[in-house]
Amino acid sequence: MTGTDNIKPALDGATHGQPAGLSDNPAAQAAWDRSVAAHDALAARPGVTFTSNEDIVIVLHPGFDTLDVIGPHYFLASMLGATVHLATTGDKGVPVISAGGLPLIPTTTLDNAPASPTVLLVPGGDTPVLIADHAAMANIRRLASKSDIVSSVCTGAFALGAAGLLAGRRATTHWSMHHLLEGYGAEAVDERVVIDGDLMTAAGVTAGMDLALLLVARLRGDEYARFLELGAEYVPQPPLGAGSPDQAGRGLTDLARDFYAVLELALRSDGTHQS
Repeated sequence: MTGTDNIKPALDGATHGQPAGLSDNPAAQAAWDRSVAAHDALAARPGVTFTSNEDIVIVLHPGFDTLDVIGPHYFLASMLGATVHLATTGDKGVPVISAGGLPLIPTTTLDNAPASPTVLLVPGGDTPVLIADHAAMANIRRLASKSDIVSSVCTGAFALGAAGLLAGRRATTHWSMHHLLEGYGAEAVDERVVIDGDLMTAAGVTAGMDLALLLVARLRGDEYARFLELGAEYVPQPPLGAGSPDQAGRGLTDLARDFYAVLELALRSDGTHQS
């Protein structure tokens, strides 16, 4: 259940009037009245900006990590009035295939995305392909220079680094690539989400949802973000207890590092990352 599903009926009722026929159905009228009252109560909570008009640009590149996009999109699209633009590095309307094979239809291109986004978000995945796309990287630099907040999930941080956006900044990324951040001039910080002014970076994959909630809190207030967190029943309880190197143990962690060896080599800041 999304935050939008929870509160849109109340918002519509408050701004456009209730649907016809409710007065003939006492139970429906009572439910509508409760929803409108809840809308008013949430909107009145301290620090809450209930509606606004943010433009959020999420970069869609070939081989993006599915959850890096879908997780943040879930929460960011739940901000009433906000527009989430799925900006492809290719042609508008042509599906972009994730690393897991999920096709997403972009809503715009990087060339035509809002010139001054509220948030620019770069997901991870096949990041070397993105870094090698000179036009896409030029657009990322251009959009980042006009964005209120620049953010990344997982190895998307290295696209920011290749664009020269991490120099002298605190940042994080997937645990297996964390040691490469310093090569891009960043101060590597081992946290789920690292906030350095207008730069917000998330660790691996699922940390993108933490990032999105912190973005919502920053843009709309803590109570708004808490409301969405509750509506999403976001209470991570990993069933196997192996979600971090400390939990997984050395054997599985070393195996995972070797598994990612090709990607690690491609992301090393030895000059090959420059676009």
